[in-house]
Amino acid sequence: MTPRVCVVSALYHPNLGGLGRQAMLLTERLRDAGVELFVVSRRMEGMPPADFSPDVEVIRVPCLFPKIHVFEEVSFRHILLSLSYSAGIAAELVRRRRRYDVVHFHGASIPLFVSLPFLKMMGKKVVAKVASANRGTEAGALAGRYWFVGDLLARMMRSVDAFVAISDEIREGLVRDGIPPERIYRIANFVDAQTFHPPATGETERLKAQLGYAGRTVVLFAGRLVPVKGIESLLEAWRKVSADFPGARLLLLGDGVSRQGLIALAEKLGISGTVRFEGRVDDVPVYLRSADIFVLSSLKEGMPNSLLEAMASGLPSVASRVGGVPDVAEDGRNALLVPPGDAGALAGALARLLGDGALRARLAAAALEAMRERYGLESRVRQYRELYGAL
Repeated sequence: MTPRVCVVSALYHPNLGGLGRQAMLLTERLRDAGVELFVVSRRMEGMPPADFSPDVEVIRVPCLFPKIHVFEEVSFRHILLSLSYSAGIAAELVRRRRRYDVVHFHGASIPLFVSLPFLKMMGKKVVAKVASANRGTEAGALAGRYWFVGDLLARMMRSVDAFVAISDEIREGLVRDGIPPERIYRIANFVDAQTFHPPATGETERLKAQLGYAGRTVVLFAGRLVPVKGIESLLEAWRKVSADFPGARLLLLGDGVSRQGLIALAEKLGISGTVRFEGRVDDVPVYLRSADIFVLSSLKEGMPNSLLEAMASGLPSVASRVGGVPDVAEDGRNALLVPPGDAGALAGALARLLGDGALRARLAAAALEAMRERYGLESRVRQYRELYGAL
């Protein structure tokens, strides 16, 4: 018998980042598979439109600063936001305690810290998926930080019944924080093959024409425009690449606190004519099917959903060797990997792909095969059902 589950996800939306998209798709598919569940999320204003399953109840908890959707840096305002949301989460978990046996947190940060004592007193089982590594904001990166507070939180986290590590790096961090290895489940992220798939014959050129890039070779970045994504290094690399391949265009999808600074940097580097900042878009799969190469320039990552989605879309990729990237991509086999923050290496890898169509085709085919074999959504649904049952 599968337990009744309460899913807690601050970002429960397909277009506000990979964590929210993973939470929503997994939850809806678990519901389709017969799991009795409901969701507690954060109430936000001005969210982009999205189609949510009518079969999944989503309770939106009010909190401070509802117009802030995604935040990266640690600030006083963001801490207040998280604390107000966490208080609302804890109240809902107590109020609805008879409706669930297991609570599944997407993210192992402040909402988990606040709610955990109440859940343990009520005898509930707790699953926490850790989404990032070495950031100091989630379990697995707490011990030795924030004076004595990090150590206290790390010890507190040992009462969590099961941690989900999406990468080997995150698993190692949890072990360093003192989490017993038998409580750590290595379950990678997934990609929805129904949404992210290779283009049909002739579709790429047709989409390029619709988007205004007919006849161009398109290199695509998709993600938040924040410092940890290493986009400054990408623009530095693009200065060299665009000089050698003047017909190529770099498209950056997404928004964030670094946007204006990056636009100014592109102008300073003299590459504004070959770089486009598309902002936040709701049709990422269309852009992926219109592109020729995907690039991920991050300085830190958990397991980047954008890379999984690009590989599932049949794109050859250049990616930083960080976090869970080496778990997914094998250098020279299904992608090209470069050291994080190394603009020269990034430029060299991009130039290599731009100049070698046969290499692009080989990497793309191997990437697609890897996604189909190891990163399907249905296999993750099975793994989480087994985890809930084991608890």
